[in-house]
Amino acid sequence: MPPLSKNGSLVFSLLCLALAGLAVKEFHGVHINSTVIGLLALSTAPWSLPWFAELVQSLKIGTMELNFRQHIEQKVEEGQKAVAAALSSGIGNPGPASSNGPGASGLSHSILAAPDRGDTSAPDADESLPDTEDPNKGMFGGRPVGNGRKLSAQVKPFPGSSELFLIQASVSSVDPTRPLIDDTPVTFYLHDSFAQKENKKVVREGKAGLDFVSRGAFTMGAVVHEAEDVPLELDLARDVPDAPLAFISG
Repeated sequence: MPPLSKNGSLVFSLLCLALAGLAVKEFHGVHINSTVIGLLALSTAPWSLPWFAELVQSLKIGTMELNFRQHIEQKVEEGQKAVAAALSSGIGNPGPASSNGPGASGLSHSILAAPDRGDTSAPDADESLPDTEDPNKGMFGGRPVGNGRKLSAQVKPFPGSSELFLIQASVSSVDPTRPLIDDTPVTFYLHDSFAQKENKKVVREGKAGLDFVSRGAFTMGAVVHEAEDVPLELDLARDVPDAPLAFISG
């Protein structure tokens, strides 16, 4: 194994062990759980999985051939991306997402203005309070599509854990005549339980993306900083049709 590869494997393993230590701490005295066991197993992947791939590179059953090497390399890469996402923003621990609750209005991250106190159409004071469990709800326009821009996400189980999920969010254009221009700034807003709630990215090849790890669903926001800011809102419990049930109910 080349020196750079060895160093990368060591860093990956240390990161997995660090996350396992954090998981032990967060579970308040419950020292062994599926997340900890999965992360400990994942920390050995850079050495154990390539060894297994060398031992058995492929298996052919009838007309079906399973390529272990390709599959294992893909799993290792997915694990590395998941750990990097967890370290970038922290691990979110939102309460139950209230996807059907009333939308909140008011000042949101200095993006949307509070309703005019003299406006009779403005919501009552009680309705203008943010949802304490889902604070981004209603704060970014309430829709994932606006002004030719779309906020979408994919949700996958975190490798080695039945309780954590990797979310891959992205902002793209849905208007072929107005593609997103490279280097356009996009700010993603996560749940308050994340260590890094506000994440600034730029468009690359027509898309801006953010990967992060969470135990459950919540409402996230994004703002595309063009000539006029474009706010977008995505309810991960309602607007991601193929999200795992454990993620939605977690």
